Amino acid sequence: MRLLPILAATLALLLAACTSVTSTVEGYSTIPEGIAPKTVHIAPGEGMSGDSLAWQSNAQALAAQLARRGYTSVARGEARLLARFSYSTAAPETERYPVRVPVRGITGYETQETSPGVFRTVPIRGIIGYRTRYETRVVYPRQLRITMRDARSGAPVFETSALSRDTCDQTPRVIALMLGAALKSFPKAQSGRVTLSEDQSC
Repeated sequence: MRLLPILAATLALLLAACTSVTSTVEGYSTIPEGIAPKTVHIAPGEGMSGDSLAWQSNAQALAAQLARRGYTSVARGEARLLARFSYSTAAPETERYPVRVPVRGITGYETQETSPGVFRTVPIRGIIGYRTRYETRVVYPRQLRITMRDARSGAPVFETSALSRDTCDQTPRVIALMLGAALKSFPKAQSGRVTLSEDQSC
């Protein structure tokens, strides 16, 4: 019977070691079905420097996301799609958030036989309601944007943006999850709130 506590403890550790990021995504796409070749050139977007090691690292994360969807990152002259990628992180903010706290009390009564022919009424205790408690946390506002053009026609064919406010202070890890959210349905567009997680803790 000791297996259940062990499993519960293991599950708690796994949940504690998970980084989860919810992104608000807005996307548009006119990339044609069966586009070929599936090649993309990634360049810095507005406000970005291609010489920045941070941008290069996050651009590699973008290339990895595209590769999972069958698109290869290539030089500009070899690309069918020309992508511009930018991102930003605002100053940390402290925000208050509500937490529901259970209130315990008497939910009813039951009769117990304490000895042969002797009975007593005892209270049953449990959750009788909830109260709201407010706590604070530090959040990091981030956003990213990807636009793509068809290298042959020059026409815009894909736009997506993602916004997040999460508690993880490790920007590269969060950007990777935001990219996964923004490109969840690529080459189709994805819009709405998308939550992605990874096994490592922040």
